[in-house]
Order: sequence, then C-alpha cells, then structure tokens
Amino acid sequence: MADLHIHSTLSPCGSLEMSPTAIVNRANELGLNLIAITDHNAIENGYYAGKIAKRFDISIIYGLEAQTEEEIHTLILFDTYEQVYEFYKVIYPKLPDILNVPEHFGDQVVVDENDEIIRTEKKLLLNSFTMSVDELYSLVQEYGGLCIPAHVDQESYSIIAQLGFIPEHLDFKAVEISYMATEEEILRRFPFLRKYTLVSFSDAHYLQDIGRVYTEFYLSSPSIKEIKKALRKEEGRYSRIVRKQGGYK
Repeated sequence: MADLHIHSTLSPCGSLEMSPTAIVNRANELGLNLIAITDHNAIENGYYAGKIAKRFDISIIYGLEAQTEEEIHTLILFDTYEQVYEFYKVIYPKLPDILNVPEHFGDQVVVDENDEIIRTEKKLLLNSFTMSVDELYSLVQEYGGLCIPAHVDQESYSIIAQLGFIPEHLDFKAVEISYMATEEEILRRFPFLRKYTLVSFSDAHYLQDIGRVYTEFYLSSPSIKEIKKALRKEEGRYSRIVRKQGGYK
C-alpha cells in the first residue's frame, strides 16, 4: 500500500501540521507501508521521515515533485536519501534566486524527527527549474531514479496540459492520475494513455488527505527496481489503484 505523493511543511502550499512525524504516524494509522514525501522542488523533510519510519513497519522512498521550465510537475523517486541528495545538488542551482514571501505563498520549513523547525528555505519553491522535461528525465536516469509525470489529467502543471501529448522518446514507466479521477474516466478522455501503467496517490497537503487514494504494488522488496518491474508487469510483479470507499476519517 503505497502513497508516493505527499507534501510536507517544506512545500509552501502544505499545511504546517504536515511534519515528517505527523505524516509517518498518519501513514501508520492507515496501514500504508510505503510512502514518499515529495515536496515541491525540495527534499529535506524526506530525510527525517526516513528516520521516523524506522520506528514502524513503513518503508520510505525519497524524492520530490519537480517543476520543469515547461511548468510540468513530475514525481522523482529514489531508493536512498544519498541518491536524491546527489541528484538535488545538481538541480537546486537551477531554481531561480527568487525569495519566498511566506505571507503570500506559505511557509517553507524543514522539521526534524523531534518536530523542531531547524531551517527555513529562503528560495521560493513554487518556481520552475531552468531545465526541460527531457533534461530532467535524462538526469533522473543517470542517477538511478524513477520519473513519473504527475496528475496528467489536470488542466495545469501536467505534461498533457503543457505539451498536449507525452513525448514517446521519454520512456515513462507510468503516469499518475489525480486522486479524484477513475481509470475508466481517464482512458475515455485520453485513450493514448492505455500504453502506460496508471498509478494514483493522494497528493496530500493535509493529514486527512493522506491515503485517500493509493497504489498497491506487488513486490519482493520496496525498491525502485521492484517498482519498475511492477509498472512493466514483469516477473509476476504488478500494481493496482485503490480508493478508500467513503474516505478516511
């Protein structure tokens, strides 16, 4: 049971209740056993979520929701924090030097495993990296990660909305559909998506939204390699989207 699209206090649009501790505790309450904190253009709170998850039977995938120069949101996922950190050192300088205005955009705070604020990100994270989706995809492959176009059915910040299509030379293993959409609805609207494996995650900005939709992955271990096999339906691995009937309380 995987929710790989969760925003924390480091995303300016994320609620200040979304500390790494609160996120992991909520995931544990819901029985989720694989999560990722994917903040907008930022990675640090994932590190602390990984430390907290060791207290529970929860595995962590490390990543972010990157915004390309075309204003395309893409989930970037890695096995280890060391991997995502090395990747992030390359792309962070490509984020414009525009300061956040918390009163307007929201706070961007790094919170440790003790629920203490240890740093505030000064750059506004709601901007685009100065790199194309092609460049981002290539860099993710170089560093051994997984790249999934986010909420492809949305009318803004999606690869379909921004480009009108998905470039075939980008070998995406899956695309994410929004938490409120069904596979049947999406395939009626976008028949060309039949060639991709569809996944869906909560895109949670508030605690009550975590796990409102998740993807079950049938894996031998919680790793990027195994997730890629499931998305390709290789060696008996597979995935399916699950929506909680009636929602969570």
